[in-house]
Amino acid sequence: MRVRMRAMDVNDFQQIYSNHFLSLLDEGIVNQQFKELQKFQDEKDPEFLVQIVSIFNESVEQFIHEISSYFIQPNTDYMKIKTLLFRLKGSCQSLGAQSVEIACENLRNSCDESNLQNCLSCMEQLNLELLKFKTKLDALFALEQQIVASGGSIPKMQ
Repeated sequence: MRVRMRAMDVNDFQQIYSNHFLSLLDEGIVNQQFKELQKFQDEKDPEFLVQIVSIFNESVEQFIHEISSYFIQPNTDYMKIKTLLFRLKGSCQSLGAQSVEIACENLRNSCDESNLQNCLSCMEQLNLELLKFKTKLDALFALEQQIVASGGSIPKMQ
C-alpha cells in the first residue's frame, strides 16, 4: 500500500520556522536581542534580518582576517587583538549572536594570558561558532523565503 505525502503548505513552513527560531535560542546561538530585532521585520521590510546579518557577516570576516594576521607575526600584539575582539564582541551583542560573543570572550581571556597556543585554539573555536551561526541563520532565512513564496507572513516570535 502506498502512502501519499501531502505537499507542505504555508502553515507547515511557519511551524518549522518557529521551531527553528526557538532552537536557535535554546542552543544559545542567538539571544533575546536577536529576537527583538526580528520584531522590526515586516511585510514592508521582509529582508530586515537578512540584511543585518549580511552586514554582520561581512564585518566579521574582516575582523577575523585582521585578528588572524596578528597571530602569524613573530611578536603577537595581544593588545591589538583584544581591541579588535572588543569591537567584534560589541557587534555580536548588537545582533544577539550569543555563541559568537562567548567565543570572542574566550579568545580575549586567552590574550590576557598571552598564551599563543590557547589563543589559536580559541580562534579555531571562534571560527567554528561563526560557521554554525551562519549555517543556522541561512536555514532560518531559507524558511522565510519559503513562507513568503507560499503567500504567508513570517511568524513573530513572542
